[in-house]
Amino acid sequence: MRMKEPDVVRPESSWPGNVRYTFLISGSLSDRVLAAFPELDVSDVTTGDTTLFGRVDGPTDLRGMLARFDALGLTIIEMRRLPD
Repeated sequence: MRMKEPDVVRPESSWPGNVRYTFLISGSLSDRVLAAFPELDVSDVTTGDTTLFGRVDGPTDLRGMLARFDALGLTIIEMRRLPD
């Protein structure tokens, strides 16, 4: 007799719709670096740091963004989910 395997819940399947995040990045970012994040908008802040924000479609997309920040040598000062 073969046992039934348990159902696996994928992180993307439980990800709520329209999730938005904000990322505070150390320093000013060039247009070339900003072009690496077309899905994010830039907030006008005069602190010398850069705030990017926008919709994140799932955990895989979030990990992809974090990997791009890392590959470009950017320092994330703060990352937080925005209210719905």
